[in-house]
Amino acid sequence: MSAADRSRKPKLMGNHQRSWIWGRHAVLEAVRSERWFPLEVRAAHDVDPEIRRELADWIETRKELAAADFPPVLEFEEASRLENLCHQSDHQGLIARMPEYPYLTTAELLANLSEQSFLLVLDGIQDAFNFGACLRCAEVFGVDAVLIGTKGQTGVNSQVVRSSAGAVHHVPIARASDLTDSLTKLQSAGVTLVASTEKAEQALPQANMRGAIAVIVGNEGTGIAAERLELASRRVAIPQQGIVQSLNAAVATGIVLYEAVRQREYDRQQEET
Repeated sequence: MSAADRSRKPKLMGNHQRSWIWGRHAVLEAVRSERWFPLEVRAAHDVDPEIRRELADWIETRKELAAADFPPVLEFEEASRLENLCHQSDHQGLIARMPEYPYLTTAELLANLSEQSFLLVLDGIQDAFNFGACLRCAEVFGVDAVLIGTKGQTGVNSQVVRSSAGAVHHVPIARASDLTDSLTKLQSAGVTLVASTEKAEQALPQANMRGAIAVIVGNEGTGIAAERLELASRRVAIPQQGIVQSLNAAVATGIVLYEAVRQREYDRQQEET
């Protein structure tokens, strides 16, 4: 392979072992995705006939669309071979090798804003399972896009895919090297920054979660970075009555997003009556 060919070859999500995702749900969502395409799929010989047919249709479609130099691969293997490749025994007869995740830029995020944009900003979520669970919440509650930084923030990897239950394939994710600058640009474009923090004086149910908003959720240990918290024009706290006074980041994300959806859905119903 020439140097020019190597430069065009898609980069992997991680090293050889970490570039694989596994499990029926994760792999089939990747195959059905219109954003992040597998480079290759390997299935066990005894995979369900319906899945085999879907994979056959996928490979033909992708070969027509993919660059001639790097067509996708579909192979049927022994289950033990799949385990050797991904180093996981719970692959359910399906694994897929993934390229780097196609993050949006801040410019692309800004280009798709509307008067009702509903965004989620994650500031320093380092645990891959937490990140995946936050993406799952974002997909369930209809978030338009998620924005993350590059410093102190895990990126999309196989664990994120697994814990997101396929949501990573359906929610656009933008990544910025300067998260503060991106938030400033969102604010200038008319998006209200809403920070979820236990230090806020306003309780979440009393906060206005309507219009174009970007909900910011921070790291469990340190919360939202001071310079980004300062930018937020609204700060909300989730009412708590227990002794622990601490919520997992993904749980907090789900609660705040639900309240936003509740308010926005109420407005929609009022308009229809």
